[in-house]
Amino acid sequence: MERRQVLKNLGLGAGFLVASPSIMSLLQSCTSEPEFNPVFLSKGEGHALRRIVDLIIPSDDAVPGAADVGVHEFIDGFYNEVLPAEVQSMVRLGFGILANTFRSTNDKELEQGKPADFDALLAKYLKTSEEEQEGYQDKMDEFMAAYAEDPGSEPDADAAVFSLLSGIRDMTIWGWKSSEQIGENVLWYDPIPGIQKGCIPLSEAGNGNAAAL
Repeated sequence: MERRQVLKNLGLGAGFLVASPSIMSLLQSCTSEPEFNPVFLSKGEGHALRRIVDLIIPSDDAVPGAADVGVHEFIDGFYNEVLPAEVQSMVRLGFGILANTFRSTNDKELEQGKPADFDALLAKYLKTSEEEQEGYQDKMDEFMAAYAEDPGSEPDADAAVFSLLSGIRDMTIWGWKSSEQIGENVLWYDPIPGIQKGCIPLSEAGNGNAAAL
C-alpha cells in the first residue's frame, strides 16, 4: 500500500483496526486499575484519553463502560506497539494540537481537565453537522497529501482535533465490543457460529443483542 494511503487510512486517530491475534491479545491484557500509567502518551494525554473513552461509553448499573474494561489502556498500547513510527509521529502531533486547543479553550492543561471539559470538547467536534464533518475530512485529506510529500506540514487545528477524536471514538467502540468482559457477558457470544436456524425464539438468538463475533 502506498505511503499516502496508509496515512489516510490511519489518520491522527489511528482508528484502522484489524482483529489480529496480537491486537486481541493486547486488548485482553487490559485492566481497569485506578491509576493509569500510559506507555505511549504523556500523563496528561493519558488523563484526557481515559476521560474521553469514559464519556463515549459510560457505565451504568448493569453494563461496564469503556474505561471500566480498560479501553484507554488498549488504545495507548495500540499506539505504542502496533503503529509504525511515522504514524506514531502523527498521533503525537494530534495530541499536541488537542492540548493546545484545550488550553486555549479552558485555560488549563489536559491533566487538569474535568469530565465536563472533555464532554464539551466532544460535543463541539463530534456533534457537528454532516457538512461540517465533511469539511474537516476534506482538510485532513489535503493535509495527508501534503504530509506524504513534506512531514513538516501542519494540519488545520480544528480538523486535526476532529480527526483525533473521531478515531478515538471508533477505537473505543471497537475495543469495548471486543473486550472479553463485554463480548462474553453483555453481547451475544457464540464461540462456534455459523449454524443456520430459522424460526427460533428470540431467547435462542441472543435476546436481540448484537453478536460479539
